[in-house]
Amino acid sequence: MPSWGVPDPEVPAAERREQLLAVLAEYVAQGGAAALLAPPVAPGRAAFPDAWEPTARGLETLLRRLAWHAGQPRSIVVIDERLGAPPTQRKPETHVELVAVRARELELTSWFVGEDDVAGTLAHELGVAHAVIARCADRDPYRAPEPPEIGVDPERDLERGSIATVYLGLGVLAANAAYQQYSGSGRFNGAYAPLEYDVLRAGYVPMSELAYLLAVQAVVRGEPEPPPGLSPPQRDEVLAWLDALRGRAGELRDRLGIEEGARGEARPIATPFEDVARDHARRRRIAFRWQTHRASEGFLAGVLVAAVAALIAMPQGLIPFVVGGAVIGLSVGRSRRIARCSTCATAIAIDAATCHRCGATMYGDIARRSDRLEAEERVIESDGDSGAAI
Repeated sequence: MPSWGVPDPEVPAAERREQLLAVLAEYVAQGGAAALLAPPVAPGRAAFPDAWEPTARGLETLLRRLAWHAGQPRSIVVIDERLGAPPTQRKPETHVELVAVRARELELTSWFVGEDDVAGTLAHELGVAHAVIARCADRDPYRAPEPPEIGVDPERDLERGSIATVYLGLGVLAANAAYQQYSGSGRFNGAYAPLEYDVLRAGYVPMSELAYLLAVQAVVRGEPEPPPGLSPPQRDEVLAWLDALRGRAGELRDRLGIEEGARGEARPIATPFEDVARDHARRRRIAFRWQTHRASEGFLAGVLVAAVAALIAMPQGLIPFVVGGAVIGLSVGRSRRIARCSTCATAIAIDAATCHRCGATMYGDIARRSDRLEAEERVIESDGDSGAAI
């Protein structure tokens, strides 16, 4: 069995590397080498020009864009089962799963959308969809009079799905999501705020295996450098494998069944989906009166007035004056109720029908600005945008 190069440490092991190549070779045999030889999709605005929002509608748009990159012409349906962040996770991770594949549709369920690598996490689910389709390719169930709904086989499709991301050109996104590092200040404990460090792992194979496959992809494409867009740990591992695989492009092409001289084509330029752009423009006209108060202004005014008064009348009592002024200003400010536009945060009249700054139409009141997206969803679902504002 060929070793295909052995970086130090040897991860993945030789037997596992052969298994990864075998799966990749199956995809090439079924669908051709063009997808594997095309440049991998890199994260960023150029590849993802559509507006993002952490809602079921936003997930559908992002999945649709990933499917567009992967060449999977199916519509996307996201079943929204979100119940909030899991209480046991300090850094909650996005949880979206493919549940069914139909002739013209992919159905997924969303349980939580976090502030992690959402695009990379969803790339793994698009890979699973390809694995499901490839598994059923021989018996072609979609030619039946009533095309069936094909479920996911966890024992087979999940792992092969993550491998498929490399074949589909989504390997960089998938590898980045397979190992995510986050750090930040924790909760203040009375003396200091400790540094907290979190690692999230999306997908169904380790990041090192995707790094190996990305290096294989670069070698058979004739690229001497790792693909753009990789995070530092991923790039380091791909670099190590590129060194180990140098000079073996012919062997790898033969192993994967890629014809000599085959080359990949440049990816088409991604432009915003027109219907999504229209929907986003429509949503920008929907706003709510965000009911809040002037606590922050009152606090600052109280501090400044008290400080000036203390400096004039009693310099030695500056701190008690400032504390007292802050408390009074905060209390007075909290009692002064105001409304703000949920779109641009401009102060507006309590009963304003429109925002004088951004021109958005008010469709009711919300207690927190974070409630805006869910309120917009309710307006859209009830077709409220064509009716009268509240």
